[in-house]
Amino acid sequence: MKTLAERLTWARENKGLTQAALAKLSGVTQSTIGNLESGLRQTARKILDIAAVLDVDPMWLANGQGDARASGSSATPIEKPTPTDAISPFAPAPLRIQVGEDPDSIPIRRVTIALQAGITGFETIPELDDGGVLYMPRSDIEAMGLQPHALIAVRVKGDSMEPMMLEGDSIVINTLDKQPAHKGIFAVNFKAQSCVKQLVQRGEEWYLHSMNADHKMVNVRSGDCEIIGRVVYQPGRRLVKRN
Repeated sequence: MKTLAERLTWARENKGLTQAALAKLSGVTQSTIGNLESGLRQTARKILDIAAVLDVDPMWLANGQGDARASGSSATPIEKPTPTDAISPFAPAPLRIQVGEDPDSIPIRRVTIALQAGITGFETIPELDDGGVLYMPRSDIEAMGLQPHALIAVRVKGDSMEPMMLEGDSIVINTLDKQPAHKGIFAVNFKAQSCVKQLVQRGEEWYLHSMNADHKMVNVRSGDCEIIGRVVYQPGRRLVKRN
């Protein structure tokens, strides 16, 4: 199956669903399902919602990478726990891996963060480089008390965090941790732009601090600012301790 349309049609029929039933279960319109099966692309978020209902890997559905792993697969998935108010509704669906594939690491989905001015929350767009995932040691995840379903891997943009983080470096963000912490490293939505900064508290005020001395410290009150999540891991080192 070379196209998203072919994979979607196969997965929907494999689940015994009509287009209307799939649309209702996934929270999209029937026209969206029809458009996808006709070869028209939709946003990554809609594909993630549809993949969750069909019990298939969203990367397989979107790009044909990996295995479908539909219902009935012998794979033992890492399941996403029951959602709570603390979990962002835009957090990516959990990856499913077979026990024994790599018992010492967990795949974290690589994404690009998409933001829109005046809209809270964020959407994630899957990246295809390096198989679409970053493998994080299971021991680090357990040591920091992290929940894999809430983690996303992104690439650093710009030079503001040099020399700690160079442009293109991979980092892992915990989307459940949005509590400001003095000198913690966070991914933030500042003026509708995603960036990675150190949060610094001075008195009652919070500032976005860059490691690069060429960039000035910015008071968060100078523009709309929302925490996307805390940066917890950079390949080779943990950036936070377990609470």
